Amino acid sequence: MSAALNSKRSKKPAASVRQLPNREQPPQWLRSLLLTQQVSVFATFVLAGAVLAVYGWTVYAQQLWGKEYSRLEQLRRNERQITTSGEVLKNQIANQSNRPGSTLVPQNPDNLIFLRTAPARPEKPVSASSQSSPVAPLGY
Repeated sequence: MSAALNSKRSKKPAASVRQLPNREQPPQWLRSLLLTQQVSVFATFVLAGAVLAVYGWTVYAQQLWGKEYSRLEQLRRNERQITTSGEVLKNQIANQSNRPGSTLVPQNPDNLIFLRTAPARPEKPVSASSQSSPVAPLGY
């Protein structure tokens, strides 16, 4: 009996690998829609980054402009104060010159001092060593 069982088992077909059904590729229109979605997601992130960069630059430019504008206003105030101080000094000098006993005298050609121009100095020759090594700017 055991020989009969062995013969039945040996006649049993060998286990075969079952092939899975082929998946069909999606249709062309579906593939193009998926590609369009991927491209649009990428473009959205790029555009969002660009918008944020432009917005940040705009905010920075406005802050910088505000600082510089306040500095300009401060310089204008200083200029007005200096002009006012100069006019006040001129007024004080004019008032002092009109007082009796003042030592200030009106300007006339007899009281002018003329200076002669100094004679021209000879130019110093430039040494070759200073020409070959340029001076670097101190600001860097």
